[in-house]
Amino acid sequence: MPRESDEEIIILYKNGEEEAFRDLVNRYTAPLYNFTARLASKNDAPDIVQETFIKVWKNINRFDREKASFKTWIFTIARNTTTDFLRKKKSLLFTDLEKGSNEDINSFAENIPDENLLPDSALQKLEDSKFLNKILEKLRMDYREVLVLHYQEEMTFEEIGRVLDKPLNTVKSQHRRALIELRKLIE
Repeated sequence: MPRESDEEIIILYKNGEEEAFRDLVNRYTAPLYNFTARLASKNDAPDIVQETFIKVWKNINRFDREKASFKTWIFTIARNTTTDFLRKKKSLLFTDLEKGSNEDINSFAENIPDENLLPDSALQKLEDSKFLNKILEKLRMDYREVLVLHYQEEMTFEEIGRVLDKPLNTVKSQHRRALIELRKLIE
């Protein structure tokens, strides 16, 4: 049975109630999965979420509710974990490509799907969440983060600023630019 607030759960956990941490996991698994899946991929999201919870568990004593809400704190950890994961993955990909032959690189390029939209199916694809995910993947990471945190996680621009460690006006500006880019990609 979920408790009233994240802070109450944390206090119970710190006071020795081991099961209280499970409430945090249950409360945040789906939102973190959705967030990380949009930043990375659905295949990578479970690993990123698991790593996020390990970091939260190891650092729970560092959480300071005077600095940020628990939601802001955990999403900051998830964002940083995703960024680290993508850096490692990119580094491994380039290392593998450097080791591989030109034939491997050509076969990799041939397997990239053609993403051209037919005019008749554009409206139908807009309603498809897979299409939305593909569109979001084409946005810069900082734009994608702002959109996902604002519209999916329903965070305020101020909360997003804390998660991303950016000033409020920067977040608002990135939101506006992200919407402009999104419109261009959909048209």
